[in-house]
Amino acid sequence: MAIATEVFFILACIVNAIYFIWVSILWAFPKVLHTGKDYVPNDDAFEECNIFLIIPCMNEENVCESTIRNLLGHNIPNLRILAIDDASSDRTLEILKSINDERLLIVERKKPNAQKGKGRALNHAYRFILDYTKENNLNPERVYVGVFDADTYVQKSLLQKVATIMNEEPHCAMLQARVRIGTSTRDSILPLMQDIEFFSCINMMQNVREYTGTVGAAGNGQFSRLTAMMDLGDEPWSDCLLEDFDFSLRLLLRGWRTRLLQDERVYQQGVTNYRKFVKQRTRWAQGGLQSMKYLFKIARSKYLSLSGKIELIYFLFIPFVSFISLAVLLFCWFLTMFMSSPDGMINILYGLTWYENAILAIIILVLVYAPGFVFCFRYKKDTEIGLINTILASFFMPIYNLMQIPASVTAVLRQLIGRKGWVKTEHKEVETE
Repeated sequence: MAIATEVFFILACIVNAIYFIWVSILWAFPKVLHTGKDYVPNDDAFEECNIFLIIPCMNEENVCESTIRNLLGHNIPNLRILAIDDASSDRTLEILKSINDERLLIVERKKPNAQKGKGRALNHAYRFILDYTKENNLNPERVYVGVFDADTYVQKSLLQKVATIMNEEPHCAMLQARVRIGTSTRDSILPLMQDIEFFSCINMMQNVREYTGTVGAAGNGQFSRLTAMMDLGDEPWSDCLLEDFDFSLRLLLRGWRTRLLQDERVYQQGVTNYRKFVKQRTRWAQGGLQSMKYLFKIARSKYLSLSGKIELIYFLFIPFVSFISLAVLLFCWFLTMFMSSPDGMINILYGLTWYENAILAIIILVLVYAPGFVFCFRYKKDTEIGLINTILASFFMPIYNLMQIPASVTAVLRQLIGRKGWVKTEHKEVETE
């Protein structure tokens, strides 16, 4: 039993060392404040291109109108909004048709072909855009396609900068904007922690990817060049539950460049219900597992750098690392507390002096809470959150991480038994940002 204890301690140290190395790397890389050159966005950029914004809508009666009116209100030349009604059972289609604007194009999907996942709805929109481009003699090199969730709020400067960068960088296939949780749902602890995760943790990861050349699409706020999408074939998006990452990964494997739009953002709703939160994260984690089929292509790619390959492979293994970490730590504590010796760890701790116990407690506290403080104080630097809330969120971060463990476990189990059903995130009716 002593050997088993040592083995599991070593595994626990390795798994947690990987995590702390990853956090250190995220913290160490300077922020990329601009994508490439110092672009000066303005409306002149719109004259050189045509922009299509795809908004998948399945039962989005609570939010779709405000999102579309926000986009239309920017009065952007050569802009078309493509709303995809995916056989909604509520008033979504009725609301879409009530918006009287020629820039809004509505595509209706019917069962049994509808409600087969976001990827298929996006592919339907892609084929529509291809036909529209040909019929209207548009230059596909200057056609840019954005993907927004139905609960999104954006500022005009985002679209200005996208058009400018895409016009200036012909090898850029995809731009991903920074994502925030809007104030309308950021008034409770769960969506606040999601905002810290998106705006700080994930953004720091995407920032590193700007250096490694592996920026990934995040679903909401992604913009792609039509010719790059055509390079992926008839269906740029797959049935993967993480269709956005799958999409951008295949672009990278074909030699395209993806970029991070650090200084612009899209706002979306947070998930306020824990059950729905676990379902959302289960879908994301399982989508990552489904993307593991690309491991050998990543390793053999002639377009990816060594650092890019390492980053992508680590990302794909995160669900497994989380699952293994949980199993190892639980079993390790069990062995340590009850089975490593007749006295167990509790009596061993009683045998230490007070200052030895104090040092041990400090080490444990640092290991547990340090990553949360790194992310939360980076979040404080980028937002207007107060110091007290920052500290409280830092202490809550380990609990927030534990709250995602059921999603990782469920994702692994679903993948093992072959369940691949798609569950969309529900949005509630709120005021816009």
